[in-house]
Formats: sequence, structure tokens, C-alpha cells
Amino acid sequence: MIYFTCLFFATWATAQADGQSLKAEVSSLRSGRDFENSDRRLDHGLIGGYHPVNVVTDYAAIDRDQAAMEDQLERESDEGFENAKAIYEQGGYSKPYAIVTLDRSPDTYVLKSTIFTGTDSSGTAVIGKSYETQQRNIVQLRYEASDGLGGVYPECNVGALTTIGAEVTYRCFRESGTLETTISGQLQTFNYNYNMLTENKNARTIQDFSRLVKSDMITCAKCPYADVKYAADYYGSPYYSNEWILAAFASKATSYERGNADFSDYGHVGRAESIRIGAVAMNIFMYVLREFEDAVGDCESGSSEGVENWDQGVALYTGSLEGAGGSPGGKLLHQMADEHCAIFRTCNKDGVSRVNHDLLALFELGQEQLVKFDCIAAKQTKDKIANLMYIPLIQGTLHAAYRLEFLEGYQREEAQGAAYAAAVLPRVHFENEDAAKIIYKNMRVGAASTSHREVKEAFQSIYKDININCGDVGGMWDKAAGIYYKGGNPCNESRRQLTGIILGGVFGSIGLGLIGTFFYYRLRSQIEY
Repeated sequence: MIYFTCLFFATWATAQADGQSLKAEVSSLRSGRDFENSDRRLDHGLIGGYHPVNVVTDYAAIDRDQAAMEDQLERESDEGFENAKAIYEQGGYSKPYAIVTLDRSPDTYVLKSTIFTGTDSSGTAVIGKSYETQQRNIVQLRYEASDGLGGVYPECNVGALTTIGAEVTYRCFRESGTLETTISGQLQTFNYNYNMLTENKNARTIQDFSRLVKSDMITCAKCPYADVKYAADYYGSPYYSNEWILAAFASKATSYERGNADFSDYGHVGRAESIRIGAVAMNIFMYVLREFEDAVGDCESGSSEGVENWDQGVALYTGSLEGAGGSPGGKLLHQMADEHCAIFRTCNKDGVSRVNHDLLALFELGQEQLVKFDCIAAKQTKDKIANLMYIPLIQGTLHAAYRLEFLEGYQREEAQGAAYAAAVLPRVHFENEDAAKIIYKNMRVGAASTSHREVKEAFQSIYKDININCGDVGGMWDKAAGIYYKGGNPCNESRRQLTGIILGGVFGSIGLGLIGTFFYYRLRSQIEY
């Protein structure tokens, strides 16, 4: 009995230690980070508490496309959906560029990154950098900030924003005028013209994050990257997330190998939620991981561009609307984590999710590792980041499952759960195909019924595989009652209760055994006497 009791304690203690190892590591990183390189940092502005070495505000601006798209989806009308689709496909805020026609072709091809200087309508200087190479009289000029930082918002935002009358043009190139540039060492001046509303476009859109999966994440050098391969293998297509969103816009079914969704029975509400969450949890989520993967690959190749890619990944995770400190109000993955921490009681005292708190430490650690070309350590940090990023997707799925089964959830909740599940199912499938089937059966679009318990247990089966634990995910918290909803408690709470029952039984058995032994020897001594 004593042997089995000791064995039980050892097993339980090991499980608890494994579950807390990441938290202890992150805590030590936050309290003891090496700031010997702090003087290398340029003041490019904080992004959710993170100090980028490079200017990446243009990447962070993609959340403004998401915000504009959501505003149109909330109109719950066909016109609103058409506008939202245009923003999804054409953008409006990130990587703006102008297509201008010069009055003559230069003597040689215009190479990429050639600087052109013109003016806006007020006569103030505007800088554009050639976006493509080997251009002649028609050039694509990406807007640059006049202070030379390159990525700061250029305040020329057009693209699909013209469909909703939200374009900003006062810092765009005027529609006609002169441009100066240096080609082959010679200063040259060209007259030009273009249409300000139709020829100011965006080279980065939310749709692009899915359309670039094959070239940037599967067939590139050092590819395929692990997480995107899980998804491409599960759905049978590298463009799975774009297909999900376009199917929701068109109110039709997807054509995946597995995990299909049929949006034909959904109204505006269900389709809007599928698009809103899918754009962030599927399109942007995977490209964030791509930036971190690319950063590690650059490091391994001896390129200093790894730090820039790392900063870009953090910018895409956080977005511009979070501000310097990560205040609520963003639209991307950072805000998704903060929203769910309140539901699952996994926020810190400042209201920031433990996920974001831990990720910030890992973001900063990875940046320092890349600066020092500690590529092996940076890869390990990247893997930890990827695991933590799945937590809000799991929480979103569990929240929807509980509401659908117990709290009268309807199409909105069903669509939310289906979208979150669609984002995390490939990862689950890689670890446990049966668990993925259970989650899909319960959470798919048009599911006949939903069992929160089945979904919860299916997720629990892979927690160890992705190095998270029950406490990381938390439980459905009833704020009004000050307790967890029935059946919604964190699975570690159930484990503790079970542990208490087992230990009570063990110690009860030991106690009864000792009492029985005491009376046995007492009776025996009396007989012998």
C-alpha cells in the first residue's frame, strides 16, 4: 500500500511540474531579462509592450483593414458584405502604393527600391520607392514616410476604402505633376499622371496571407513549415483559409478533403462571424507563424533580416489599434486572447491574458536570441510561441460549445465555434485523428448537436502533445455567480477533486489498516498474557 501511495504521489507531482514548467520559465524571463543590448534599440514605438528594432507599423496596420471589414459585416446586408469582400481582397491601410505613368521611359529599367520624390496636393513632399523591378514608363511606387523611417503610416489610404467613402488622400501623390529620381547616377525629372482613387492600391491584404501560403510557407527554402503543413494536409489545399472565407461570403460550401463547411443555410449573422474570426484565426494566424519561422531560417542562413521578420510577426499578431501598451480595442490575435481570458478566468490582475503576458516575454526573448544569432534557442522559442497561440482558439471553441449546449446559443455561437474549430482542427488532427473527428462532429457548421464534454475531453487528449495544460486553458467562468459554470470548470480542477477523492481513499485505507493492526496486536498480547 505504501509503495502504491508513493508511486501515485510521484506521478501526480510530475504531471503538475510539467504543467508549470513553461510558466516558471516565462516568469524568470520577465524578471531577469538581459538588457545589455538596450542601447541598440531605436525608438520606433511600442507595439503592445514590445520594442521592435525595425519600423513595422505598416504591418501592424492590417488590423485597420480588419476593423473596416467588420464594420461592413455588422451592417448585415448584401451591400455591406460586398464592401467587406472588397476590403478583404483589395485592402486599404497596409503597404499602399501608387501606379503612375511617366511621360517617357527612362534610359534604363527602373530597379526595385529606386526613390522617387513628388508632392501631394498641398505641395508637401511625398516619397515613393519603386516596388517592382525592371519597370519602364509605368512604375509602382510604394509610399514611404517623409522622415525616412520607411514603415510609418504614410497617410495615403485608398484601395477598397473608396467603396465606403473612407479613403484618405491628402498625403497621396497629386494626380499630375513631376517626379524626381536618380537612375544610373543621374538625377532625372519626369512628368507623370495617374488616377488618385483607382490607382492607389495596397500590396498587402488579409486575403494575401492565405494566397501566399504555398509560395511563402510550403515550397520556399526551409519549407514546409510545420503548422501550415498540418493545415494543408488536413484540408487538402494550401489555400484552405481563403476558401473558407470566400465560401462564407458566397453562402456556399467548401470543397476540402475533410473539415468541410456549408454556409448556404447561414444568414448574414452566421456568415459574418465565420468571416470575422476566420480572417484572424486562419489567415493572419498562420502568417504570423510564417514570419517567426522565416526569422529562424534567416538566422540559420546567417542573415540579419531575421530580426526584422520577427518584429513583423509580432506586429501582425498585435496590430496597431492595441497601442503601445496593448490596451483592449484591437482586432487581431492579441485582442482575441484578451477577450477569452475574461471568459476563462485566465487574465492577470491588469486584465491582460496570461497568454499575451507569456508571449510578450517570448517575443522579446526571441528578438534578443536572433540579434545574437542564437538560432537553436530562437527556434525553441518559436515553438513555444506557436503552442501558446493555439490556446485562444481552443478557448473560443469551448466557449461556443458550452453556449450551444447550455446557454441557448444559436447561429452566431455556432458560426464562432465552427470558425475557431476550423483554425485549430489541423493541429488536433496531427496529434489525434479521433479527437479531431469528435471536435468537428460537434462544432462543424450545421452540426446536429453539440456536446461540450466531448469537445473538452477531445482537446484535453492533446494538451500534453502541444505543451499546454488545463490551467492554461481555464474554464467557463460565471462572473455573476462567482463560480465556474456547471461542467465548465478547468480540467485541472476536476483532476484535483479526483486526486482528493483518491488520496482520501488511500489515507482512509491506511488509517483503517493501522487501527486494525493496533487492535489485533492488543488482543493478541492480552491472550498471551
